[in-house]
Amino acid sequence: MTTLAQWLKSETDDLALQSVIASMAAASAELSGVLRVAPIAGQTGLAGHTNVQGEAQKALDVISNDIVLKHLRENAAVATLISEELDDAVQLGTGGAYIVATDPLDGSSNLDVNVTVGTIFSVLKSAGGLLQKGRAQAAAGYVAYGPATSLVVRIAGAVSVFTLDAEGQWVQVVVAAKVPETSGEFAINTARERFWDAATTGYVQESVAGETGPAGKRYNMRWVGSMVADIHRILMRGGIFLYPLDSETVSKGGRLRLLYEANPMSWLIEGAGGLATTGRLGILDIEPSGIHQRVPVILGSAEEVRRAEAWYAKT
Repeated sequence: MTTLAQWLKSETDDLALQSVIASMAAASAELSGVLRVAPIAGQTGLAGHTNVQGEAQKALDVISNDIVLKHLRENAAVATLISEELDDAVQLGTGGAYIVATDPLDGSSNLDVNVTVGTIFSVLKSAGGLLQKGRAQAAAGYVAYGPATSLVVRIAGAVSVFTLDAEGQWVQVVVAAKVPETSGEFAINTARERFWDAATTGYVQESVAGETGPAGKRYNMRWVGSMVADIHRILMRGGIFLYPLDSETVSKGGRLRLLYEANPMSWLIEGAGGLATTGRLGILDIEPSGIHQRVPVILGSAEEVRRAEAWYAKT
C-alpha cells in the first residue's frame, strides 16, 4: 500500500513542500494520540483564554496550536505560521520557502461529546506574502479525528485520503476522491434561519419541499457543527455545506476564516470536482485583506452549489 511519504515523492519533486506536508502530518499524528486520552487527562475543558476571534479557547485548542508550532519550528522550509489561535503571524526566522496557515483544532466545542474534530491547513509560497488568493495555494489538507484518523491532502492534482495505522504510518486509502455531481443532502445550521437572506431561505425551502417542490427530489439535512466532519462527509458521498452571509455575520464579512478554513477546504473540494463560492464569487478568487478575514462559505456537489448560486443571482 502507498504511504504518505511515497505519495509525496510521486506528486512533487519539491523537497521543501514535501517536508511541510510531512510536518503537518506528524503534528496531526501526535495530536491524534493526545485527543484519544484527553478526557482521562482532564484536557477537554476551557483554557480560560479567548483567541483573536473573541472565542473561548478550549485547553486542547492551546495544546494543538503548541503541537503544530513545535513541529513547524523544526522545519527550515517553513518561514511563517498563521494560526486561528494566535493574534499575529509567527515569523520562524528560517527564511523558508513556505507559509502555513492553520486552524489547529476545528470543532473543538464538540470535544466534550466525543464528536469528530479536525485540523485544517493551507500551504503558500513565502514569496507571495501573507495575503494570497486561494488559487495560489501550493497545497492544502485537513485531518479528521474520528473512529479512524484521516488525512485528506491535495498538492495540485488529485485529492488523496490517508488513514493513520496502528504503527503511526499514514496509508493511502483513496487515490483520487471525487465529490458526486449530485446529492440529496445539505448541511446548514437551521437555528440561524431568522438571520438568513432571501437566497439561503429560498434554497433551503426548495430543498425541504422535496419531490413536491421545484428541486424534484427528497433531501436530508445534516449538520455536525464541526467543519471538518461536515466537509469530509461531503467529500466522500456528496452534498452541500452552507455557512452563508446573514444579518448577524454581515458586519464581520461572514463566519468562517478565509486563509485557513475557506481556502484550503475550497482547494480540496474543487480538486475533487466540486465547487466553492460565497454565493456571488468563487472563494479561491477572493483577494484577502487580513490574515483572520471572514467570508461566507458554500461548497460541495457542483449541481447543488450551482442551484444555490442561482438563488443569489435572482435576489
